[in-house]
Amino acid sequence: MNRRKALENLRVVLVGTLYGGNVGSACRAMANCGVRELRLVAPDPGLTWEFAERMAVHATDILAERRTFATLAEAVADCVAVAGTSRRGGLYRRHFADSREVAPELLGLAETGPVALVFGREDKGLLNEELLLCTHVVQIPASPDYPSYNLAQSVLLLCHELYRAAAGPARNRELESSPPATADLRGRMLAKLRAYLLATGFMQEDNADHMMEGFGRVFARGVRTEADAKLVMGAVQQAGWALDAAKRRG
Repeated sequence: MNRRKALENLRVVLVGTLYGGNVGSACRAMANCGVRELRLVAPDPGLTWEFAERMAVHATDILAERRTFATLAEAVADCVAVAGTSRRGGLYRRHFADSREVAPELLGLAETGPVALVFGREDKGLLNEELLLCTHVVQIPASPDYPSYNLAQSVLLLCHELYRAAAGPARNRELESSPPATADLRGRMLAKLRAYLLATGFMQEDNADHMMEGFGRVFARGVRTEADAKLVMGAVQQAGWALDAAKRRG
């Protein structure tokens, strides 16, 4: 696939957006960078669409063709990668990628299928349960004195990094015989894994979200660290204990 064509496989996803001006400005930023599809997740009912149209300027076609979804899971179900943006630290935000460093990887994935670039609410960003749907957590560098960008600015900065990556040298990627998994398929896989890990006693409901965040990271990037390897080994070991216990009971 032409690398500029891969830009057309990017999907900008705005979650819970409050202000029409930000939606319109995001459309203009997308058009600047060759990104054409906008998806909105549960936008604020009071959002002013007339203002959005004014701010979109010559990108009103992107605004007019927007798609709206009730949940983030529905919005990214067909995507082979989901990059959620976040400026905050915390339990689910420790393993983030720099926007410039991750851009070539995301563009490479966009050569295989749709890739979502997810931006949260103006007032509180993405919720932890929404970040669990993401294969990548991206941070856009900023001054620590004021690290929070405006929503439309964030869209422009990340899309521009991908535009720069499209203009640069192509990355070598190993060709797989099977197509990449969509977010919907990964979600169903992780749901089955969650049920299995609860049944074997590897985790309890009160720490399940934390543990599944770890498994989501492993499946997104592969086993890279000691913590990753120990997590997988612990799950397998617990499964062995559960099987032995079942045999003794039988």
